[in-house]
Amino acid sequence: MNTQRTQVLEHRLAEELHAFSQQINGELTAFFAEKRKEAQKTDKTLEEMVDVLEELMLRGGKRTRPFLCWIGYTMMGGKDQKHILRACTALDMLHFYILSLDDMVDRDTVRHGGPTLEEEYKLVLKNLPEDQRPHYARSFSEIAGALLFSYAHECMRTSGLPAERILESLGVMNKEMFQDTATGWKIHMMQNWEPLENATEERFVKGLNLVTAQYTFVGPLLIGTILAGKRKEYEKPLREYGMQVGTAFQIHDDVLGLFGNPEKTGKAVGNDVREGKKTLLIQHAYKTATEEDKVFLQNVLGSNLTEQDLKKVQDIVQKTGSLEYSKTRAVECVQKGVTALASLPESHQKSLLIELAQFVITREK
Repeated sequence: MNTQRTQVLEHRLAEELHAFSQQINGELTAFFAEKRKEAQKTDKTLEEMVDVLEELMLRGGKRTRPFLCWIGYTMMGGKDQKHILRACTALDMLHFYILSLDDMVDRDTVRHGGPTLEEEYKLVLKNLPEDQRPHYARSFSEIAGALLFSYAHECMRTSGLPAERILESLGVMNKEMFQDTATGWKIHMMQNWEPLENATEERFVKGLNLVTAQYTFVGPLLIGTILAGKRKEYEKPLREYGMQVGTAFQIHDDVLGLFGNPEKTGKAVGNDVREGKKTLLIQHAYKTATEEDKVFLQNVLGSNLTEQDLKKVQDIVQKTGSLEYSKTRAVECVQKGVTALASLPESHQKSLLIELAQFVITREK
């Protein structure tokens, strides 16, 4: 696809996503207003948590998961725009809950250009003694996260769509979007302390499929078709699309994590290396690196790397061809994902899925 056409598609997709995001923001504002009224009758601590969660969720985010849910729903002929928006909002609440856990696990401090949930509570608790603040900030963020998890289920349950479809959707939220994520997460975390020479691409990709493909693409698309009452009609091609494009999404995300612009991504470069993650970039670089560079990579992974260390890691990844290898893998996955949609009838929603597939490997954040 030529650069000019790519830019046109990205612009069109960005406009659609922006318009949809504004609708989700409206749903979030209305939902949190309801919760704030309830909280005022309960206790001011609950009201404070509602305020913190609302600020976090309205700060930013691509709204990819609710957008995919909406695409799945309307593609299958769903017409109830009012109620599907509330159901879509539930997926973003679940996403932000998982992000709060992800930030703790990765020890990140910035999310969408502002403090993570845990860091926000460090600011809220600034008057506590220094030795107590981290513990209580972590504890309060876990409690607020649990509240957000419950709100996600409440938002879906009260969406106003048919009860049997809501029940089935909650099952997908719990299995594909939560349980599979937890499994893949642990696979990747266990790889963090594993010697680099023992890490395998197969194991990494399995974790990636569970963490990203199921959670970001497959789950939301399936829920959309379920809520439209037509899950079985195109489940196989949509699953294949989701798995392939979801894999490409994460590979590209790892590229941004090592080579991206922090001002655009909202996250520091090199965090994956600091956490010891055996990404595709690192694994392939290690396989083809010199012995000296292999030792360096093994030693630097999981450490508080300096700016000089980071530049050397970037240099090794580039000169071994690992950066190009990872980008090629992502492109191949996108091509397979788009091919999987061939059996679907032509529609605006199908075009959006194709555009989204291209976007995930060209985005800068």
